[in-house]
Amino acid sequence: MKDADGRIEAEKARFGWFRDYSRIQADLQKLVAEGEALLRRIDEDKAARAKTFALSAETLAARIESLHRITQYFNENDDIRKNASQAEIKLVEARMLVSKEKYEPASAAAAAGEVFLERAEEAAVRLLERYLDSGQLAKWRRWAEEAVKESQDGDGVAILVNKVERRLTVYEKGKVRARYDIGLGKYGLSDKRRAGDEATPEGRYKVVKKIPASKFYKALLIDYPNEDDKRFFAEAKRRGQIPSHAGIGGAIEIHGGGKDSLTKGCVGLEDKDMDDIYAWSVVGTPVTIVGATDVENTILDEIRKFKKNVR
Repeated sequence: MKDADGRIEAEKARFGWFRDYSRIQADLQKLVAEGEALLRRIDEDKAARAKTFALSAETLAARIESLHRITQYFNENDDIRKNASQAEIKLVEARMLVSKEKYEPASAAAAAGEVFLERAEEAAVRLLERYLDSGQLAKWRRWAEEAVKESQDGDGVAILVNKVERRLTVYEKGKVRARYDIGLGKYGLSDKRRAGDEATPEGRYKVVKKIPASKFYKALLIDYPNEDDKRFFAEAKRRGQIPSHAGIGGAIEIHGGGKDSLTKGCVGLEDKDMDDIYAWSVVGTPVTIVGATDVENTILDEIRKFKKNVR
């Protein structure tokens, strides 16, 4: 354009009949064509970048949604939810930058979101690993079968708590008498290891005390820690898996107060449901707590798919 301006001024300085703008016009037309081609390439580049980002954002959003579906089944979310939330924030930031055609900063924001999401996914996989372990599932299933048999052979009821399903089932004479939705502790899907870990223990227990008026409506105190828990605790301490100063904990109950309130490792129910269980239970009523029983459980299928996609 500068060259054309100079050439036009030079032609203007000549006598009128000697002026020739045809070559300048051709060059300008060529320049316009090149400019239009450049604009088309820029538009194509923008469209390609936007499409690439859209695909990347869609994948990232799908992974975040999958993580949310998994985490609705448990409360162990400090590390998981914190990183997932950061991933969502970065995704929103990246989309905003793309709308302003700031592709490099958008790419950096999306990459940061990917890092946060990977951290959340890794934490979720660590937590859920044992729920897909065939040996662990077989043990839980055996405990559940023994609980049903105990109700069949005894005079009263037997209580089975399934943590991953958030379900308490009352058996009588080997048959289901009632089922109730429950709430667990902050780290309810984990097996209790020590005092203060806010996990719900797993094993075969008994009611050792009925509490008609507790802090959480009515309550049934179970005999955690039992002998199996004490042996495991001692062995874990010996191996250095539990701090030497830690205690084993206790005061684990099935209580009212609502299923949506986080407990410190207990099993929470709605007060009206607790009325039923309290009335049917006596000191000595067997209480079995398992992580899961059915390998084809819908929740376990979701966990299996999640783990497969992450790996």
